[in-house]
Amino acid sequence: MGNTYAFKVVKINQDRQNIVLSRRELIEQERNERRAKLLAEMVPGDIRKGTVKNLTDFGAFIDLNGLDGLLHITDMSWGRIGHPSEMLKVGQEIDVVVLDINREKERVSLGLKQKMANPWDNIETKFPVGSRVKGKVVNLVPYGAFVELEPGVEGLVHVTELSWTKRVAKPSDVLKQDQDVEAIVLGITRTSRRSRWASGSSKPIRGTPPRRSIRPAPRSRARSATSPATAPSSSWRKAWTA
Repeated sequence: MGNTYAFKVVKINQDRQNIVLSRRELIEQERNERRAKLLAEMVPGDIRKGTVKNLTDFGAFIDLNGLDGLLHITDMSWGRIGHPSEMLKVGQEIDVVVLDINREKERVSLGLKQKMANPWDNIETKFPVGSRVKGKVVNLVPYGAFVELEPGVEGLVHVTELSWTKRVAKPSDVLKQDQDVEAIVLGITRTSRRSRWASGSSKPIRGTPPRRSIRPAPRSRARSATSPATAPSSSWRKAWTA
């Protein structure tokens, strides 16, 4: 009581001598104006301040002061994330990078990990071929084990590289989830971010590379092939801004 606010005149009735006002329509009009201004000014690469508005299994919606943007789970961290709530909470203020914009549909794709250096930028220097490395088993699959050396850098120890003295039917026969292991770097394909390891914890290091190379595991927790959270971030950005 006693406060002063701005209102929009919606209707004037001369006969009854009354005026219909709307606070909601004025707020919505101001919001639309801010949204249009943001879309006109914003370009990919901008760093914008926003507030976490909502969390979903596949990401977070960020309020950029009138314009909502999607921060996909695969663009939150170079490392593995099972759910956005592991990094963010509703109401939290964060700085995000604008990745893509669809001005017609008023959709913006955002990134958080892009503010940090890509761990694969100097991968050959940190983990040269032939070097002995230490890591943690983060995923066991029928064809081998994925070992994390640091957040965002994982390599495959193929099942054929797990033992020198016996045939290993499945990786879980010799390794466990979260087990610390030593390995030898056998090869790195920088363009596709593929790396090959030979386990050094359960057998002598073999001198030949594995018979095939497999892409490192996705950074989000393993789900079904059709789950949104496992889709490549570039595909989701295209779908969101298409």
